[in-house]
Amino acid sequence: MTDDRLDPELLRLFEEAPTPPEGTFVAATIARLESARRARLVRRLIGTVIVMVLAAAIAPYVAQITLTTLASPIGYGCVCAALIAWRIARRQLT
Repeated sequence: MTDDRLDPELLRLFEEAPTPPEGTFVAATIARLESARRARLVRRLIGTVIVMVLAAAIAPYVAQITLTTLASPIGYGCVCAALIAWRIARRQLT
């Protein structure tokens, strides 16, 4: 299959050029890429686990503070004001 847009001289040069030794450069490059990819994956997993552990440790305290705040009349008013302000802010964004 030939393409009229390709330079025949360039095609001839590519066909006659010696090929690099199989396996050495390509295998080393692929190994480096896979190692870097694996390292990024491990860092992401460790970061995700740290965030999840911190969230699980903090969640009971956040729930307790939230319930305590909702129990008081002043807290209930603050929560309602915060929800109204949040709703107004969301409407302005859309």
